[in-house]
Amino acid sequence: MIAFESLEVRYPGAKEPALKGMSLSLEDGIVGLLGPNGAGKSTLLKTLLGLLEPSAGGGQVLGVGLGTPAAAKLRGRIGYMPEYDALIEDATAYEQVAFWGELSGLEPEAARDRAHEVLYFVGLDEARYRAVSGYSTGMRQRVKLAQALVHSPELVFLDEPTNGLDPEGRRRMLDLVMKVHAELGTGVILASHLLGDVERVADQLVILDKGRISASGSMSGLRKALSKRVELRFLDPLNASQEESLPELGALHEARNGYYDLEMKDADPLSAFRWAESHGAVLVQVTPRHDRLDEVLLRALHPERSLESEKA
Repeated sequence: MIAFESLEVRYPGAKEPALKGMSLSLEDGIVGLLGPNGAGKSTLLKTLLGLLEPSAGGGQVLGVGLGTPAAAKLRGRIGYMPEYDALIEDATAYEQVAFWGELSGLEPEAARDRAHEVLYFVGLDEARYRAVSGYSTGMRQRVKLAQALVHSPELVFLDEPTNGLDPEGRRRMLDLVMKVHAELGTGVILASHLLGDVERVADQLVILDKGRISASGSMSGLRKALSKRVELRFLDPLNASQEESLPELGALHEARNGYYDLEMKDADPLSAFRWAESHGAVLVQVTPRHDRLDEVLLRALHPERSLESEKA
C-alpha cells in the first residue's frame, strides 16, 4: 500500500528536517500513525499526499512514486480528512460534499449521487440539507470524513479524526473508521496522539517521535512481543536470595508487596511455577500483561525511562 526508504522532508529555512531518514513498508489495512504533537505525523501525511516533496530518499503510494509527475494524479485515488476544519459555514453538508466530489474528478451528476451515498454512510442523511454552521463537532467531523470518501478512494488519510469529540462521539467515529475498511475495502492511515483510538481500530502501528520512526509492526505482533510480560504474585514477598535468582526467570521491571512485574524468558507460565518450586517460593498467581500496549509506546518514545526502571 505504502513504502518509503530513507525519506527526509525539510521545510524551507528549517535547521532540522521534519522527517529524518524514514524507511517503512505498510500493507493494506488500517494503519495507526501514533505520536505526540510535533512528532511528524501531519508532515508525513502531507508528503504521502504529494503536498510536500521529499528532500532526500523517496517512496511509493499505491505504486506511484513520491515527488514524480504522476503523483498529482494519485490524488484521485486517495482521500484526506484534515485535522482542522475547512468547511464552508453557510453551505449544506450535501452541497459541500458534492462540490468536493467534483474537485476530486467526478462529473457533477455523479458527485451529487455520491454525496447522498456517503452522507448516508456517515449517518448524516437526515441533516444533509442543513448548513454546517449549526452542526455539532461530531457532525462536522463526519462531514469531513464524507468529503474524504466521496470519490471512492482506494486509500484515505485521517488526521486526528476524533479531535474535539466527547467519548460517545469518539466511539461513533472509530466505528466509522472500521466500517470504511470492512465495508468499502478502503485502506486507512489514521494519525492520532491517542493510543486508545489507534489500539481499538488499527491492525498495524507506526510510532513517530521527533521526525523518526521509533517502532512499527502489526498489532498482533506487538502483542505477541508482550506475551512474556507477566505479573507474578507470591504468597509472601521473596527473600533476598530468591530475588537475586529472579534473572533466571526473566527481567524484573518492578517489585512491590509480593507482586513482581517480569518479562519472562519463556512465554510458558508453567516455567514460573517450576522456578518458584525450585526456589522454595509459593507462587499463587500469574497475570499476563500483553494488553499493556501503552508500555510499547512509552518505551518507543522514552527508551531511557525503560532503562532507568529496569535498573531500579
